[in-house]
Amino acid sequence: MKLGNTITQRQTQKLIMTQDLRQSIELLSLSTLELSDKIQNELLENPMLEELGVDEKQKMPELFSIEEVKRIEKLNHEKSTDINWQESYSIDGPGRLNQEASDRNQKYIESTTKGISLEDHLLSQLRLMDLSKQEFQIAEVLVSMIDEQGFIKEDLAILAKEMNLPFSKIKKVIQLIHELDPIGIGAKDVQETLLVQAKILYPNNDVLYQLISDSLGDLEKFDYKKIAKSLRVTEDDVISLARLMKKLEPYPATLYQGKKVDYVVPDVVVKQIGSEFNIFINDEWLPKLSIQDEYKELLNTKLPPTEKEYFQTKYSSAQWLIRSIQQRRHTLQRVVSSIIDFQIDFFRGGIGFIKPLTLKEIAEKLNLHESTISRITTNKYIQTNWGIFELKWFFSSGVKSLEGGKESSKKIHEIIRNLVKDEDEKNPLSDQDIVDLMEKKGIEIARRTVAKYRKVLKILPSNQRKKIGTHKG
Repeated sequence: MKLGNTITQRQTQKLIMTQDLRQSIELLSLSTLELSDKIQNELLENPMLEELGVDEKQKMPELFSIEEVKRIEKLNHEKSTDINWQESYSIDGPGRLNQEASDRNQKYIESTTKGISLEDHLLSQLRLMDLSKQEFQIAEVLVSMIDEQGFIKEDLAILAKEMNLPFSKIKKVIQLIHELDPIGIGAKDVQETLLVQAKILYPNNDVLYQLISDSLGDLEKFDYKKIAKSLRVTEDDVISLARLMKKLEPYPATLYQGKKVDYVVPDVVVKQIGSEFNIFINDEWLPKLSIQDEYKELLNTKLPPTEKEYFQTKYSSAQWLIRSIQQRRHTLQRVVSSIIDFQIDFFRGGIGFIKPLTLKEIAEKLNLHESTISRITTNKYIQTNWGIFELKWFFSSGVKSLEGGKESSKKIHEIIRNLVKDEDEKNPLSDQDIVDLMEKKGIEIARRTVAKYRKVLKILPSNQRKKIGTHKG
């Protein structure tokens, strides 16, 4: 057998990711507000594009403040179970729209209180104090070292050496910072911040100070008998001290929140009319694009090769953008329609009727790739009768039911939340108690799964939920 190199031709199919195709894929994952910014940039960069005349009746979409969303949810409480709104969504500017809509949107933004950082909040208080220039410089360094919980965990003695200053000067300034709002800020740990707060809020309560200094671990275990013996007081006295402790904040930074209102702009609105659900894609306020005739005519004239290539490229890009926007809208409509079909019980009855759903199920129904479903549901929000949700919220794994079917993990979350909310504060439900109650509802779930969901919902273990003042050791 003779071996050697030969040249052969072979015909194969290969997907080439062109710039236009990349742009089309990119548009799928943009929210309507992000798409607005994208369109405005393209109008500036592509001379082939122009914005069609804007109908005076078109208007900016309604902006829903987080507080307004909560208010609406509260009003809908009787219709469905409570919706726990745990996230806020920020609008980073909707771009330049028609003048009326732009002015209205600007008025919304300017009428809200701008948030300031915790660092700025602390420095603004320090500027009102009678500090020397050196003391204020020390304060600036210390404030910059405060972490997200409100602590300064670095060794201040080392800081004093690095700044070539006596430790007493650092200590004087840090004590002043402790007294700022929020109280106890800048402490080294939970124990110190609780002690600082106790001395300011409850002056001359030496027994409380001793409890914080020596018996925090026993207090977490509800070992009131041991604490009473150590402090030489009665167990009832310990219970009273524990109630005072509950009014203190172990993580002082959480007491401060920048006063900023964030907004949600739904990309899709679903309205029930009779027994039918109608889908409205909330993009009517976006600029409508067209290709400028005068530039299009240039392509039929004699131009230098470089200029002709430039205009031809911009023409192709403009055509692709217009088609991609239309395709994005069509895909979003189809996917939302499919979600409604799968989750029809939710749209009729609320969170208690949510079902398990995967990207694959939607993709197979619409004959699309899972990655397309993932992109089109990213950064998109839908307004329903039961509140405003991220589209990805409708996708969740399932938990096996005793009847052989599956229940959505979102529904399980809601059941656990409601069980804990209605529990006896003197005898809170353990994870095993929740498992047993779930089984009575026909849902089979492991105790470790309950623990995992409880952590997701930020619900404390039962021993930490027990109401202080009901346990006697």
